[in-house]
Amino acid sequence: MANALVIGMGGVGSVIGQKLHEYDCFEKIVLADVEPSFAQHLHGKTVDSRFLVATLNAMDTNQLTAFLREHQIHVTLNACTWQANHSVLEACLQAGSHYLDMAADIYSPQGVKRPNKNSYEAEIEKFDAGFREKGLAGVLCMGCDPGAVNVFARWAMDRLDSAESIRVLDADNAEVRGYRFAVLFSPETLFEELGAVPYFVKDGRVTSGKPLETEVEWVRFPPPLGLMKTYAVAHEEGVSLGLYPPFVAKGVRSSVFKYTLSDKVVGIAKSLALLDADTWKKVRVDGAEVAPLRVVCANLPKPAALGATVDGYSCVGAEVLGRKDGKRVEYFVYTMDNHREAFERYGYSLTVVQTGIPPALTAKLLVTGEIRERGVMMPEALNPEPLMNQFSKEGLQIFVERREVAPL
Repeated sequence: MANALVIGMGGVGSVIGQKLHEYDCFEKIVLADVEPSFAQHLHGKTVDSRFLVATLNAMDTNQLTAFLREHQIHVTLNACTWQANHSVLEACLQAGSHYLDMAADIYSPQGVKRPNKNSYEAEIEKFDAGFREKGLAGVLCMGCDPGAVNVFARWAMDRLDSAESIRVLDADNAEVRGYRFAVLFSPETLFEELGAVPYFVKDGRVTSGKPLETEVEWVRFPPPLGLMKTYAVAHEEGVSLGLYPPFVAKGVRSSVFKYTLSDKVVGIAKSLALLDADTWKKVRVDGAEVAPLRVVCANLPKPAALGATVDGYSCVGAEVLGRKDGKRVEYFVYTMDNHREAFERYGYSLTVVQTGIPPALTAKLLVTGEIRERGVMMPEALNPEPLMNQFSKEGLQIFVERREVAPL
């Protein structure tokens, strides 16, 4: 029996906690936050609860390290914003806990300076050796996208003799009732991504473009979504999949992340960028220092509270183009579900459910020994089979489209 810590109890953290509670391999599951009201709610509504609620600051490395040791935590799931990643990674390394998170800082290549740079590459560089030495796993960006889609891409790559390109595609036609505007996951994360320079791999090199103007194309998604407009957006997997050495060795020369966005979202994002309001860099207003992005999002509804108001579908997948036995083969591996049905099953919106299931399942497979990789890594470095064998059973329904092209 193992003990787990979920730190950061918003919608995603709540889904992670709920899923972990379904697994018999966990004796105690600690739900922690600086403001633990969501944790207390989940604890209170859970029958025969094995939850322990704690007030913790993810940025306080010493406090967190002591807590992990005291409670003998085997795996820590960091559902905070990326600013806490280094602190929680350091605490896990010192205390001997496996580590999972859902996102890193916006990617920027070597030579491009960003304040508070905290990309997945920086995390691997700083922590990989220490985690390997202690026999620990640190799986970065293990949400849905990035996360499950990286696993989808690896699964498809393992079935090809060679490959040339990987596209991660995220489509959603959700409508939120009762609000003039709402975002289904962290609005700070969304607007930071949309305002950031999108990096992707093209012709074997990291390439940049203009936010919401680069790699714009119409993509046909499975019904009922159909034809939707997509934009290249700053996402970790848009770069990591194209640079992962085993994929490059198989011939991959390009990778990109593309997101469908409504005209309203595009307009808001461009307006925030024009006003320099899509940044975490604090400015002084009326004697107080505030991050403009926090102010912009302060009055938006919390994603964890939106589930009952959302209708529509979401499709998130990885498209891999390559060859097998001399034939051109295309894989599209994706998860797709209905927002309303997901809320009725879980009590949370589909977006946070899709993000929460992969790290919870990965934590289970880590403590049961089915995931054996060690060190700090992106999800494409994991053997995909244990995850792919269980995703659908755990509630992340997986579909595979395989298209084969050969001359008559």
